[in-house]
Parts: sequence; structure tokens; C-alpha cells
Amino acid sequence: MPDTLLAAHLTDIHYPVPSCFQLRDLMSKRITGAVNLLVSSRRSFRPHLLKSLLSHLRDIGVSHLMITGDLVNLAYPEEYLRVRTHFEESGFEPHQVSVVPGNHDAYLPDAIEHEIFWENLGPYAWAAGPQDYPVVRTVGPIEIIGLSTALPTALGMAYGELGAGQLQRLEAILKKKSGRTRVILIHHAPCPGAESWHDGLVDGAHLRRLLWKHGVDLILHGHEHRDVERRIDGPGGSQIPVMGTGCAILDDPRPALRARARLFRFGETGLERSWVIVHDPASGHWKSPSGVFIPDSPAGV
Repeated sequence: MPDTLLAAHLTDIHYPVPSCFQLRDLMSKRITGAVNLLVSSRRSFRPHLLKSLLSHLRDIGVSHLMITGDLVNLAYPEEYLRVRTHFEESGFEPHQVSVVPGNHDAYLPDAIEHEIFWENLGPYAWAAGPQDYPVVRTVGPIEIIGLSTALPTALGMAYGELGAGQLQRLEAILKKKSGRTRVILIHHAPCPGAESWHDGLVDGAHLRRLLWKHGVDLILHGHEHRDVERRIDGPGGSQIPVMGTGCAILDDPRPALRARARLFRFGETGLERSWVIVHDPASGHWKSPSGVFIPDSPAGV
């Protein structure tokens, strides 16, 4: 297997296509998302930043994209199509991308339970429907385990759930040691305190119990729209790094919330380093505004 891998974590793209909104959407959950788009004058999701970011990642030698949900905003077919087109035009092929869905990708039941998400992004998710999760992929020195927390929810709700079946399948996977660095991709954070009934991972405690017993090396998530680095308990007193990254294409005057991605270099011994790149609106470049995160020691098993 390859000795090293340079990968990028993107999340919460929220690709906007405002022209898709129609009067009949006033009677659906889409009305809340549309209002948010219209009234936000200081911050907007910019499609051109996705093209710029993917181009930059390609130029610096990123060979795999790890995307943790909310690729679209209101779950219109045109939104999914445009995201897929950006992948295709950037040169990132399906085998170079790992996608898991988020709550916005399931904004309406038709989006996630039927064909809209899967017919456009299924090749990048390596799944044909919710029943296929967890998804396991080997990418160089790492093993990616994709989990789905996406499900349609009522107006004003944004929670996620893995469900008993997915958790049982995950435990069977974790019992089989792969010999590679294991990375979980999930939209909702699995950390204590991120389990609110309206916005969190409602069965996060069940997931943490599995990880405390079996372990993984790294968990990447989205949903929180900001950079976060936390840890949860793993086997034998170890600590599993849990990292969230801010929105990929958000144009925001506040530097801490601007468009960004997180880069990872993996080697034979695990995660070697991680750092964030942020879009600089003055120059149009993607830069690293902070230092490099180096884990104290390999976590998990």
C-alpha cells in the first residue's frame, strides 16, 4: 500500500441555487432555508469558492477528499447536479472522494429516501441508499468508515440518528482489525454535549460506547460550521481525536468562519499532521492561518 496519503476534509458546502425556489416551497421545510439565504447579508455560500478550493487541492497534491455532509442547501436536484459537476470538472473522480450525507442532504424525504441524492452523488458516497451504511473503503494507508446520520426531520429540526441497524453493522466492522489507520466520517459530532434533541446526534452515546470498546484512530465531522478539536474515550484509556471543520465555501467577514478545508497527511504509522487552510478574500488564495496540529500519540487501536 502507498506509504503516505495527503487528504482533505471538506464539509457543509451548502451549495446554493436560489433560482430553484418556487411558490409551492412556501408549504415545505424549504421555506426556512430560503429565508436564511435571503436575509443573510453578511455571510453567503459562494459557488465559485468550491471551484477555487477544489482546484487548489488538486494543485497541491491532495489525492482524496473526505466530505462530511450538507453538500447542498435545500435538497433541489439542481444543487446535487452542480456539486457533482464541480467534482467532475476538478478532476476528482469517484474513487478519490468519500462522501457521507448530512441533514441538509435529507431536507425533504424524497432527497434521501429515494433517488435525488443517490443518483447524483451515490458514486462519490459509494452507496445506493441509506441501507448501505456503514460504507468501508481502503484508501492507501487508511481505512475510511462512512456513517450516515441523515434523515428527514420536521420544521426547525436538524438532528441526526444512526439507528440500531447501522450501529450493529458498525460493531461487526470494528471487531475486524484492518491493520490500517481507521477514520470515521460522520456529519453530526459524536461528542458529549452534542446530543440536543433538535440539533444533535440523538444516539451519540451508543456510538461512543462502541468506540470506547473497539476504537478508531480519527473521527471527522461537520454540522457545527466551525473548526473544533476534541477527544473521546477509546480502548485502554486512549483518546480518539474528533475534528470538525468550518464551512467549505462560506464568504464571511469573520476570519474564523471563512471558507476553509482541513488537510491531513497520513503515513504508515498513522496521522502525521493536520492543518487548516482558509480562503483569503484579498488575494483569492488559500492559506494556513495557524500552526500545524500534531497528535500527541496514536489513538484508538
